[in-house]
Amino acid sequence: MLATMFAVPASAEPEVGIVTFTVDNVTSEFFAKYMPEFFGRDIPGTMFGQTKPITGAPGDISWENVRSLQQFGWEFGAHGFTHAYMLSKASDEVLEMELGVPAAQILRATGIYPETFASPNGDYDERVLDRARFYYNAHFRGWGNEGINLFDRTDHFRINREQVANTKSVDEICAEMERAGRDGYWLVYIWHRVVDIPTYEYENSVDQFLGVLDCADRLRDAGIIRLMSARDAIGVVPDTPR
Repeated sequence: MLATMFAVPASAEPEVGIVTFTVDNVTSEFFAKYMPEFFGRDIPGTMFGQTKPITGAPGDISWENVRSLQQFGWEFGAHGFTHAYMLSKASDEVLEMELGVPAAQILRATGIYPETFASPNGDYDERVLDRARFYYNAHFRGWGNEGINLFDRTDHFRINREQVANTKSVDEICAEMERAGRDGYWLVYIWHRVVDIPTYEYENSVDQFLGVLDCADRLRDAGIIRLMSARDAIGVVPDTPR
């Protein structure tokens, strides 16, 4: 009886890992052609957008588009006001504009305060992070650690993201997502542009894009991964500041 009472419990299985898709594109073409592919598969995610071009003018999305994201489980995160500056080199005044104006605009236009921020051009330093903490609950990098974030070692202001590599096959990306799910970590991907034939690293083919989404859909339905927006994921992955 004593042996049973004081037996050491077996190691717990790792939590099911999380995959987050982020989109760094506020063009009306991407919104009209490719966001419905997420919506139709019930895949949530986060669109990181600079707010200056959100006017509804030809080529740019509108605030009505942004407001519509919520019904599909999507978050709109801040990505600066203009996306025209390297924030680590910006003046204090420009830094405040790039951090503060998007927060105010998003709140006024949607009624939802943005919790997450991705630094334009992936550029930041400690001064940028100090000011970002004033406005936001998390900061996402432009790259790092192949987009992998461990549940017990993730600083919410240094969250890794990774461009979906157009040099990898759908099967290779699918295997990455499955590993995240089975090994219990958080994998954050970026989509920039989707085109017929990619010509540089921030473009992905239509076939690859659709294939990756189909795989994510299957893995989620099989219980192998959890699909979450950035905002929802930071509510699950503990903050372990460096």
